[in-house]
Amino acid sequence: MHRLFALLCVPLVAPAQERWTQFNSGPFEVFTDAGARAGRETLVRFEQFRNALGQVIGESDPRTPMPVRILLFKNAKEAAARPATEPVITGRDRYAILLASGAPVPPEIFRRCTRLFLESNTARMPASMERGLVDLFSTIEVTGIRTMLGKPVPASERNLDWARVHLLSVNQEYYGKLRVLVYNLRRGVAEDAAYRNAFGKSPAEISKQVEAYFAAGNFSTVQVPNRAMSVEHDFPEKPVEPADQRLAMADLMLDDRSRPAYEAMVRDHEHAAEAWEGLGLLALDRKDGEAARKAFAGAIEANSQSARCYLEYARLESDHAKAISALESAAKLNPKLGEIWFAMAQHDSDPMKRTAHLKTAAERNPREAAYWQALAEAYLDQKLFADAAKAWHSGEQASTTEEQRARMRQGWLSIEQQRLDYEEAERKREAAEKEREIARLKEEARAELRTLEAKANAGRAPAPSEKIVPWWEGPKPTGKFTGIIKQIECLGRQARLVLEGDDHKTLKLLMGDPSQVPVMGGGEQTLACGPQKSRRVRVEYFTKSNARLGTAGEVATIEFQ
Repeated sequence: MHRLFALLCVPLVAPAQERWTQFNSGPFEVFTDAGARAGRETLVRFEQFRNALGQVIGESDPRTPMPVRILLFKNAKEAAARPATEPVITGRDRYAILLASGAPVPPEIFRRCTRLFLESNTARMPASMERGLVDLFSTIEVTGIRTMLGKPVPASERNLDWARVHLLSVNQEYYGKLRVLVYNLRRGVAEDAAYRNAFGKSPAEISKQVEAYFAAGNFSTVQVPNRAMSVEHDFPEKPVEPADQRLAMADLMLDDRSRPAYEAMVRDHEHAAEAWEGLGLLALDRKDGEAARKAFAGAIEANSQSARCYLEYARLESDHAKAISALESAAKLNPKLGEIWFAMAQHDSDPMKRTAHLKTAAERNPREAAYWQALAEAYLDQKLFADAAKAWHSGEQASTTEEQRARMRQGWLSIEQQRLDYEEAERKREAAEKEREIARLKEEARAELRTLEAKANAGRAPAPSEKIVPWWEGPKPTGKFTGIIKQIECLGRQARLVLEGDDHKTLKLLMGDPSQVPVMGGGEQTLACGPQKSRRVRVEYFTKSNARLGTAGEVATIEFQ
C-alpha cells in the first residue's frame, strides 16, 4: 500500500485522564475526546452532507467501500500534533479524517469526501460534471438543522464547470432537475439526450446561459431538504476502549513509527489480527513481499475480518488453492469490492466462471475501464457479441484518457465485423460437416450394396445366424386381409378398394396415393378403376377409419397371389 500521509512522532498511548467516546451513523464513525455534543454535531454535519449529495446523484443511502473514521480532537493544538498531508487518509481498514472541535470543516475535506462518494456510488460521468459537483459540495454548510448549498468557492477557483453545476442547483428554473441530468449521465446516456431529457434544452443552450451567469457573478445559495435527525437522541454514545484507541492511533500513522505498537499488540494478543494486518501493510510499503505474506497469514490465523487482508494475501500467495480460498473469504467479508472479483477471475481457469467474476467486478467498480475491457474480451472468446458490445461501451464511459476511450470505441466498432466473420465461418463449417456426413452415408450404402451383390452372385441365401436388416424402419401395418378385389373406385387422386374376404364379408380400404403403394406378386399388377377380375390378393393396411369415405383403413401394400 502506498504511504498516503506522514505524521510527526507522537505518543501512541493517550494520557490516562483522556476519555474517548464514539458515535456511528451510516459509513461514518466519530472518535472524540471533545465531549458528546461536539461528537454528535460533527456526525450530524457529515450525515447531512451525505444526504444532500445523495439527493443530487440519485442515491438514497450512498456508501463507501470502507468506513470513514473522523478523529475529532478537543482542540486545534492536539489535532495539529498529528498533521496529515491528505484531507482524507486511506488507512488499514477505513478512511480517516482529522478535525479539531469548534473549527469549521475545511472545504478540501468535503471536496475529497464528495469525490470518494462519487467514485463509490456512480459510474463515471463527464469530467466537467464531476469537477463541478466536487467544487459545489466543497462549500456546503450545515448549521443546526439547516443545510445550505451553493456558497461560492473563492474567486480564483471559479470556472465554467463549477458555474454550470451551481446554476443548475440554485436557479429556480432548474432546481431539482440536476438529479435527472446526473441520473442519465451516470448511466451512459449521451450528453445531448441527457440535457434535453432533464431541462428540455441542448448542452449548447445551457452552456450559453452558464457563460452569462458566470460573467454576471451573482451567485446565490439554496437550502437543501434535511434528513430528519436529532443531535441529542439519535446517536447513542459508546466508550472507546483504551486498546481500541491505541489501535486507532497506530492505524493513523501506519508508517515505521507504528510498527512497535503493532508488534506489542501481537505479543499481547491484543487486537492481534489487526496488528498483523498493519505489519503486513508496512511490509508492502517496504516492498518486502515475503514478510507481508507471512504477516497477512498471521492475521488470517488470528481470524481477521478485513477483506483487504485476504485480498493482499491472495496476491502474494503462490499456492493456487490457498489463494482461491483467501479470495472466497474476502468476497464474503466485502462482496462490493470489485478488486476481489477481478482477482478471482485471474485465478479461475473455467471460462464461464471467469466471465461471471469479471462481470461482478465491473458492476462493483464501474469506473474501472480495465475491468470492462477484460469482460468484453471474455465475452468475445465465448462469441457473445451483444454482451461484448455493451462491455466495450461501458469501458468507453469509464475511460479517463482519450487514448483509452479510442481503444474501447474501436473494440465496440469491431464487434459487427467479428460477428459477421464468425457467422460466415459457422456456415462454412456446418456445410462442410453436412457434406462429410452425406459422403459417409453414401459410402456406407455403396458398401452395403456391394455386400448384397456379392452374396447374390455367390448364389446363396444368408446364413441363419446372419441378422437380416429390414429396409423399412417406419410404422408397421396393423391390419391384414386375404381375399379378392371386387372393385376400385377412383376418387380424384385417391382410390377406394372394395375387397371381399373368404368369409364373403366386404372390407373397404383407402389408397391415399395409389402410385406410392407397393404392388407385388406375379401376373398383371396394373390397378385400373372399375370392377376387377377375381384375383386373390393379400393386403396390409393401417387401421384408420374414415367415416366420410366409409373406409376402415389405409392400404400399405398389395401382393397378388
